Amino acid sequence: MQVPLETLSSQLQKYLTVLKGKLVEVINEDYNDFVSLSTKLVNVDGAVTQMQMPLLTLKDKLISAQAAVQSELNALNQGLQRRQQAAKVKALLELMQDTAHVMSKVEKLLAEVDALIAQQGHDNLTRDALDSRTRLYERVASEVSRLKYYLAKGDQLPILQQLQPRADSAVERLSNLLSQALDAALREGHQSAVLHCLQAYTAVGDTHSAEQVVRQALVVPLVESVIAEEQEGRALGAAPASDQLAPVLETMLTRVQEGCGELLQTTMAPQSGLQTFNLLGNSILAAVDQQVASSLPGAFSPGVPTSFISNYRAAMQFLDQLESMCTTKTAFQALRDSPAYDSFLRRWKLSVYFSLRFQEIAGPLEASVALPSLTTVTQEQQSSNSLQLQLQPSLSLWHALQRCTADGVYLQPLADKFARLVLQLLARYAFWVAEGIASKSNGAPTPSQEGLVNPQATGDRSWAGRASPEQLALVRADLDSLAAWTQDQFWPEMRQRLSFLPTEVVESIGSSFKEAQNSLTAQAGPVKNAIVSILLDRCLTVLRQLRGITATYRMTARPLPTRPSHYVGGVLQPLRAFLGTDAGKRLQPSAQQEVAEVCRCICMLHCC
Repeated sequence: MQVPLETLSSQLQKYLTVLKGKLVEVINEDYNDFVSLSTKLVNVDGAVTQMQMPLLTLKDKLISAQAAVQSELNALNQGLQRRQQAAKVKALLELMQDTAHVMSKVEKLLAEVDALIAQQGHDNLTRDALDSRTRLYERVASEVSRLKYYLAKGDQLPILQQLQPRADSAVERLSNLLSQALDAALREGHQSAVLHCLQAYTAVGDTHSAEQVVRQALVVPLVESVIAEEQEGRALGAAPASDQLAPVLETMLTRVQEGCGELLQTTMAPQSGLQTFNLLGNSILAAVDQQVASSLPGAFSPGVPTSFISNYRAAMQFLDQLESMCTTKTAFQALRDSPAYDSFLRRWKLSVYFSLRFQEIAGPLEASVALPSLTTVTQEQQSSNSLQLQLQPSLSLWHALQRCTADGVYLQPLADKFARLVLQLLARYAFWVAEGIASKSNGAPTPSQEGLVNPQATGDRSWAGRASPEQLALVRADLDSLAAWTQDQFWPEMRQRLSFLPTEVVESIGSSFKEAQNSLTAQAGPVKNAIVSILLDRCLTVLRQLRGITATYRMTARPLPTRPSHYVGGVLQPLRAFLGTDAGKRLQPSAQQEVAEVCRCICMLHCC
């Protein structure tokens, strides 16, 4: 519902008039009381003085009470501060007493250990003796852990600082005892004693030393035995002389699982309290990395790409199998974060490997496009030429692209580099075709002009400078074959290789690949135009001879002809001859129709 502005304005004016009237009425009702208000206020100053005295008295009482409360509060705060200071002094005294007591206890326990060692010795211990000794070590380790905690808590106290050398000596002594006991327990296969030693290492927070003992006492002998067997097999001729890692790592993994499987399960068990150990990374992988690098250094060399990629894949499979042995996410992350894992990966020089592959893949293509003339495929090369390519550059490009995704060449960590190489190969081939056609369009001699133009004078060194239409037809046929193959077969295979990458990355690479493929198909038109230009020139050479026929009829009284001249049949003979050649037949039907544009050009030049 809409109300006109004039109506709304008039109604508001009426309401305003009524409101003013009501306001006046309200004022008039109580006007007398309002006027006589000041006359009713009598002895106001006296009333104020009468109320002021009690208020001042109350103020004095409140100030006195506030002072008393503040005095009591200050006394209470001073008492609390003295109490806190006394408690702090008491805590420090108790800390010093506890530290001294634990220090004495640790030294007493170590003295008992020394007496026990003097009585039993280190070697040839029975299983019960070894078990009881490791239990004692575990007890000492718990006390050492308390000692380290107390010393860290009171590190600013001079008296505790004086105890630090004694504590360090006790820790070092315990570490040596634990190393000897763990070494003996591992060699004897005494799992209970091993568990006590690991618990002791956990208590003192020295997991690294335990990992080193496990590495030297348990893993290194297993790894060295495998390498020794491999080298002995080479000496006897039972194994290949090259550094092949696959059988070595496979045997190592089997031996490690047999020798360390129970220990690994124990340390990675959720309720064991030993998850701080990283035996997979700091013991097993570290030993494998060091021993393989020292005994089989050639296994990491990218100088022989075929062996390198085989060894690299075997190494990555070995790492995957180690990772599969992790029972928790924490153990998995600890393995990947270990220095041995990083060291093992850095030994594989993937950048050097790709550089060698780059030269191996791109070299033949670069050599073939650098030739000054077109080179056809040899008979021997036709056996592996399923696309029936006819030119050496085209075959080199096809082989290079296939090599980029071949199982024996491609590596997933180098996916970006191989994708870039594919784009470079396509761009190089397209540039080679475009450069040749451009040079031909800029005045290079045609086959019919070769006897009239000096090649040295033109300065043309491009492959297309003196190319025949048959050779250009081979270029066009190869272009069509490569364009269809890259779209229907090569890109799906390459996309499968890149499937591990994020979708947006794959789409970006696919867009770049599409542009490179379009650069190939874009050369089909210029190649066709070059073929048409040469054929048109040949046909026009025949038509130039018809000028003499007109002069003959003009200078003589011969009647005009009533039948077609025999020259007419020979006008399109160059086109028919071209389409009848093997090169012409290799063109696709659509390309043959494009070449037939010669007829339209002749008609436009001589019939219009």
